[in-house]
Amino acid sequence: MKLIRKAISALIVFVLIMMLAACGSSGSSSGDSNGKKTLTVSVDSSNAAYATFVNSIKGKFEKQNNVTVKIVKKPMFDQLTALTLDGPAGKAPDVMLAPYDRVGALGQQGQLLAVDKSMLNFLNEKGQRQVQVGKKYYGVPLTVEALVMFYNKDLVKKAPTTFKDLEALAKDKRFAFSSEQGKNTGFLMKWTDFYYAYGLYAGYGGYVFGKNGTNAKDIGLNNAGSVQAVTYATHWFQKVWPKGMQDVKASGNFVTNEFVKGKAGAVVDGPWQAATYKKAKVNYGVAKIPTLPNGQEYKPFAGGKSWVASAYTKNPSLAKKWMTYATNETNAYKFYKDSNEIPINPQAQNKVNASNDVLSKAVISQYDSSVPMPSIPEMAEVWTTMEPAMFNAASGKKTPKQTLDDAVSSLHKTIEQKYKDK
Repeated sequence: MKLIRKAISALIVFVLIMMLAACGSSGSSSGDSNGKKTLTVSVDSSNAAYATFVNSIKGKFEKQNNVTVKIVKKPMFDQLTALTLDGPAGKAPDVMLAPYDRVGALGQQGQLLAVDKSMLNFLNEKGQRQVQVGKKYYGVPLTVEALVMFYNKDLVKKAPTTFKDLEALAKDKRFAFSSEQGKNTGFLMKWTDFYYAYGLYAGYGGYVFGKNGTNAKDIGLNNAGSVQAVTYATHWFQKVWPKGMQDVKASGNFVTNEFVKGKAGAVVDGPWQAATYKKAKVNYGVAKIPTLPNGQEYKPFAGGKSWVASAYTKNPSLAKKWMTYATNETNAYKFYKDSNEIPINPQAQNKVNASNDVLSKAVISQYDSSVPMPSIPEMAEVWTTMEPAMFNAASGKKTPKQTLDDAVSSLHKTIEQKYKDK
């Protein structure tokens, strides 16, 4: 009887061990049934082009490295959010894509694999900063993104190049807003959204955090330049635009609707809006955002995506090889052809600039004057704190200086409270 109990106990222990082993290998696996290593690549399930791209390039990588590339489809942001739990549990993919504004926080939290700086030698300093946290780098950049100006070529024959041109457009009676006397929709932009407004701040000398976005104790959103920027914006809100443009939530829809209906001559928005305009059959042109009244460039946030690797990967060297492989000139350009997302790789960009793709060429040009978004966690507090600032100034509730001083004071307090142990 004792022997039977011992045999049963041993069998139970064996089964439990096998179950635990199976659970541990359910996500990022280190090998397949043929003894090859397996590299798991996660792609955004909302865009079929991503999986198409990985499928088209993985064969060569598999042969060169004697590895099997396994594709996992999952919403990108869900995948990044799940990394904190899936990584330690052995369920996270080896590599995945991440927007630049998520790389910094994940890197600081210890969720991402640090890469060798030499892997980024093909990029300039701005490109490298997109994945930099302190002295470490947590990915290899793939794409670029920036706001651009769209204009209706049936209504505006030549792309405006200065804000003086836009001011003249806003006096054109063709764009008079019938519901509000004296108001005009010739040019529209969602400045109630800090993401859209930041280029105005930066163009006048404002900044979010000092030391290239790394010093949260140095906030430049109420300096003299920022006050000038918001003062200029209030002119548009109070003297030119319909009152609906002050609506923090609805102004974006208002801008889009006016443009697709032919009631706005020019708007500033992201390249993602092109599909909406095309569907509405707007004969649009695309150009760099016009220079500001002070003669400076409009400097929006520089966006895009990077390949990153899980800190929990069992194949760190393979993960690094994939990131380098998937961002080389050939594959970066292939990704552009498959997804219409613009490569950061300079050689691949040259090919785009030699094409007839006016939208992508405008984005590349605008990216040159754009500013990498701070990647430190404190950036999360900026969005909510600065959102009401423009409305407070635009509505006349506070002067531009008062609204910015109050917002920055609140921002300092929030950061001190939430990040005091940092």
